[in-house]
Amino acid sequence: MDSGAGGGREHPSSLPDRAQKISERLDRLIVQETARAGGKAPAYRELAERVNRIAGRGVISRDTIRNLHQATTQKGQPPNPTVETLDWLGLAFGIRCGATYFLDDAKAAVVDEQLLALDALANIRAAAGNAGVIGLAQRASGLSDNSLHMLAALADRLSALEAEAAGDGGGAPDRISQSGC
Repeated sequence: MDSGAGGGREHPSSLPDRAQKISERLDRLIVQETARAGGKAPAYRELAERVNRIAGRGVISRDTIRNLHQATTQKGQPPNPTVETLDWLGLAFGIRCGATYFLDDAKAAVVDEQLLALDALANIRAAAGNAGVIGLAQRASGLSDNSLHMLAALADRLSALEAEAAGDGGGAPDRISQSGC
């Protein structure tokens, strides 16, 4: 396998740290996709098929994705993916700078912030299509800041109660754009 983004030999003690970062970031992407899909997590096989379809060739297996997600191989070693593999994996989640997202803390923070903003925008877009939400917004437009904060807190609480009653986490709608670096 490739020695990493630096191009030189990776110090053996840094591989477990890097594997853990990749694992955490991959987990975050899977959790976000699970929420958008209404609670159904993508299988490793499905992710591998998606990556390979985007790449137009076989670049990753379900076992490699599992190893990256669990931060260990079946032999107990930290996985050491190529930069190309991480690039394709990132693209499968709509992240144009795949390897950079998985390996660079500053870029990952920027992309994570963009992903949260896209989810918020998707929520707004979904709400704008709901006549009840628009009517509520029109009635709330003349309220004081304090009253608006109370109304927002009430809406948050009602959403949480409905999600709890439905037995899910209240998934977010699909993303409407691709996040970049």
